[in-house]
Amino acid sequence: MLMKIMKYLVSCVMLFLIIGVSLQYYIATEIEPEKLVCHKGKLLSLVDSEGPVYTRKKGVDCEYEKGMLIIEERK
Repeated sequence: MLMKIMKYLVSCVMLFLIIGVSLQYYIATEIEPEKLVCHKGKLLSLVDSEGPVYTRKKGVDCEYEKGMLIIEERK
């Protein structure tokens, strides 16, 4: 009886630890910012710095269509 309880207890603790370690790993990994972003029809480009700082590109419009970034020059 005690052996059965210990088996379930150890397996629950192991499962809890595995889930906790994997969640901590995915939360701690840093996500790289995208180099080009389309926001409200404006094309934003990543500035080379330490933080996610973007600048707007003038003279171009953009849109997302079927998962692709489409960039067009304004006339």
